Amino acid sequence: DSVKHVEIAHTQPAIGKIPDADPSMYVVVPTMRDPSMAPPGHHTVWIEFFAPYQIENAEGTGLNGTGWTDELKNQVGDRCIDKLAEYAPNIKNAIIGRRVESPAELGERLGAFKGNCYHIDMTLDQMIFFRPLPELANYKTPIEGLYLTGAGTHPGGSISGMPGRNTARVFMHSQQPIAQFLADVTNSLKSTAKSVFRGH
Repeated sequence: DSVKHVEIAHTQPAIGKIPDADPSMYVVVPTMRDPSMAPPGHHTVWIEFFAPYQIENAEGTGLNGTGWTDELKNQVGDRCIDKLAEYAPNIKNAIIGRRVESPAELGERLGAFKGNCYHIDMTLDQMIFFRPLPELANYKTPIEGLYLTGAGTHPGGSISGMPGRNTARVFMHSQQPIAQFLADVTNSLKSTAKSVFRGH
């Protein structure tokens, strides 16, 4: 994809439009890493296409008044498969089943705000040490013993497991403050020593 395609993929849904240009999307084949996710000789493919939760000028129609209908979501799914076929020409003949889920359905199934599988947008002001907010980016909350994890924390969604791992580390460190303090001091001393000796 060109930079323009990626820009359209992110800006059009924000104003309620389904990108109608050559779609930009993420494609993952999880069975390349875990063949047990499909019968022998088969694969599963996951495609993520950016689409609005509420479609412009379609308020009050479709699922939950969002404008999403089965017909529309399948048209969008067809466009994604057409695009993928440019890179994998046999894809259409290889499909033995598919499931297309609109943002409205995703929101209904997961309780995700506006069908956002990342919980909040993956924008520069909500990534890394700003995710979900600077005050909460260390996985802790102002409530003692309450921690955050999931797609709304760094590094985001897509079922990587990393948010949970990161939160578990913060929790474990909070349970052993002296050991953590010593580890922090050791790392600080190592860093200082490296910078001092590099200068000579």
